[in-house]
Amino acid sequence: MGEIILVGSGWNSFLFRAEINSLVSYDKIIHPRLVTISSDSNINILSKAALLDDILFKAEIIDDCNISEKDISLLIHKWAVNNLPRGSFAIRTRKIGEEIVPLSSSSIERGAGELIVSRYNNVDLETPEHEIVVILAGLDGQVFHKNESDTLKTVVIWGLRRKISNKNEFERRNPIERPFFKPVSLDARLARLMISLSHKPGWCPKIIIDPFCGTGGIAIEAIIQGIDILASDLDPIMVEGTQKNLVWSKGKGKYTVKKCSIDNIVELWGGHEDCAFVFDPPYGRNSWKSDNGLDIFLKALKAARSINPNGTICTMLPTIPEFMLEEKSSNYLVMGKKWEEIEALINSTGWIISLKYAIKVHRSLARLILVCHPSH
Repeated sequence: MGEIILVGSGWNSFLFRAEINSLVSYDKIIHPRLVTISSDSNINILSKAALLDDILFKAEIIDDCNISEKDISLLIHKWAVNNLPRGSFAIRTRKIGEEIVPLSSSSIERGAGELIVSRYNNVDLETPEHEIVVILAGLDGQVFHKNESDTLKTVVIWGLRRKISNKNEFERRNPIERPFFKPVSLDARLARLMISLSHKPGWCPKIIIDPFCGTGGIAIEAIIQGIDILASDLDPIMVEGTQKNLVWSKGKGKYTVKKCSIDNIVELWGGHEDCAFVFDPPYGRNSWKSDNGLDIFLKALKAARSINPNGTICTMLPTIPEFMLEEKSSNYLVMGKKWEEIEALINSTGWIISLKYAIKVHRSLARLILVCHPSH
């Protein structure tokens, strides 16, 4: 029967796994960028994923790092007898990981293709009916956030590709392509990732609330998925710009954009049982290094608790790149205060942190991605 294997992008293997775990919950890790899922019952939700490169069905796994191209070709041929449907096919081989696997992609493609081709299966490299994807996965040489899954040995896998509907569309939604752009605009892939992280297996928010919508990066990614958005910002220029960008995006979800202070957000939107809070605070402003900035953030957490006490939060806070090392992170500064102080303040609003992960922005700044769930 084979495995269902999900292949993560090279952007960040840890966050790829976290995203998949939020959307469907993976079964096991076979490589930092390769996980299996036990069922295809929720496979359609994976079209929402920001960091998913490929879905392979009926997949096989080989962890013999001494295997030759010829042996791999023979194994793929043996597998194809029972798993490749009739019709044209192509074999696509790619290498992932920072350690180069000493195997020839072209030799595997040519060798396996020559064995498989028959009157029932002809080769078509341009528009094949079926694609056999072969992954040669070397060790993932991540510098930060090392854990057991990042030290697994090299593996070779192959399977039948299931096309992903939203793949390669992020460039089209690059912030500079939008009608309203500011340098603070959130990258489309990161906005999509944050929305994914606000999911829980078996629960998908029907509404996303963003109280600091800026140019509308999160709002765009929500309505493109068919998720309704309630967006607001204190700056009327941002409100007008977000509305322009949402019209431009042609998303299917409904949207409302209002000028509103975080102090009035509960009164503005009321209660919503099926919503999640996803927001990127304006961390670049000087106020976010002050007590006033922290107060705004905590008000957002309290508002989220009032609007949906059973929901989720995904947000980002400014920190220093050293936080990425994780060692003694409780003493590192986040929003100008020690992380242990910030965590205690978050907990005091009725939320607990289920995920924290820092990504580097530049030499002196990192963004700390946080996912919070109710403490009750």
